Amino acid sequence: MAIILGIDGLEIEYVEEFGCRNLMQGSFGKTDISEFEEPRTIVLWSSFLTGKNLEKEIVAMGNERMWNFKLKAEQTFFKNFDSFKAVDVPGYNYSKEHHLRERDLLKKFFNDEITVEEFIGPMVAYHEKIKENFLADLGAGFGLLFYYFNVADVVGHVSFGVKEKMQQIYMDLDEIAGRAAAKGEPLFIISDHGMKAVGQYGDHRSEYGFWSNNLGKELGNPKITALSAFVAEEMR
Repeated sequence: MAIILGIDGLEIEYVEEFGCRNLMQGSFGKTDISEFEEPRTIVLWSSFLTGKNLEKEIVAMGNERMWNFKLKAEQTFFKNFDSFKAVDVPGYNYSKEHHLRERDLLKKFFNDEITVEEFIGPMVAYHEKIKENFLADLGAGFGLLFYYFNVADVVGHVSFGVKEKMQQIYMDLDEIAGRAAAKGEPLFIISDHGMKAVGQYGDHRSEYGFWSNNLGKELGNPKITALSAFVAEEMR
């Protein structure tokens, strides 16, 4: 079974600073997302799945409708695996209900209607549910298991400059990576983009994301669109 951990907004500087050895694995580095005008979540994950820059196509749908964009399995690297399970992956089967709730609570936070902890609480609770399901699926025997985690991004938007809080998030993600690595199967970890601090808040980096693998493959500074082929050819 090949395993992919898709971690939204994972910042390589914090991965290194916090000593997240499981996230770094044997080989790790930055992806190149400079071909995209803006580091939009739905665009980057869809482009990773297909190996094609889908920015123009998706952006043309408009800010609201772009979250309705969904690929078919045969348009992605999923077609290269005998069996697969993908959970909450943007551009394929992302939970629109959770996305809308996230946006609503974020708006309330910035309008001073709720506290930062009232925003973070539901986001972490959702993450814990996804984490529990992932750990249960590790023994299921799929050809490919692809889980998406967005907690580093959503918490990062309100607290990226608060290192103590972000370290808790990163160490939890490192634990998840460690549990996956313990299976002894091919493991690939990727983020769509990094994050940078703007005071206590966080904003998307537009130049790079993060990759790592346990296959001993040094990938350099690959375009995120090139990694679809890596998954299809190296992870089976």
